[in-house]
Amino acid sequence: MSRKKTIDRVDLYTATEELILEEGYSSFHFKALAERLGVARSTIYNYYDKKEELITDYMIHLLARSVERIDDTAHDPEPVKGLIRLWSRYAHIHQMLQIMPYIDQEASDKVKENVRRMFQLFMEMKEKIGVILTTGEEATKIRQDVSLSTRIGFIMATVQIPIQGMTEEEWVDEVYTILRDGLYTKPTDTR
Repeated sequence: MSRKKTIDRVDLYTATEELILEEGYSSFHFKALAERLGVARSTIYNYYDKKEELITDYMIHLLARSVERIDDTAHDPEPVKGLIRLWSRYAHIHQMLQIMPYIDQEASDKVKENVRRMFQLFMEMKEKIGVILTTGEEATKIRQDVSLSTRIGFIMATVQIPIQGMTEEEWVDEVYTILRDGLYTKPTDTR
């Protein structure tokens, strides 16, 4: 009697992400995934009936990990810089979320539940960022003349800024400097 081959969940998610980022959602299929993992396609079907179930499971995993790590940034001496550092490590979240309109959200009950859970995680992420920014307001470190939702959106949008030709920490420093000081240079006193 032969044993069914198993797939490590981390390996499965890593290969899923790589294929989607390299080939796009429309080119993602279990055959290519099985080849990348070195398993039979039937092995993947032991875990998932549809690609939408796998992809939304992976996206829940990705979002849950980032939401968990937001709490750590609250204890950072510069929490906003901590959030930016977190986004640099999860820069691919934005790319993965861009495929959501292409996913058949009615493919199965599992997919429907996963989409609902993703929305919950996204809202939890926004709420946690809001708490960090509100705490910064109270410490008079963060401006209050811009709405909280705009500030949250701005922080979340930093994930779209490419990290090219520099280290992750250099990118974090540059983005944080722009957030903290703005794009304009400070006017000099011409008296």
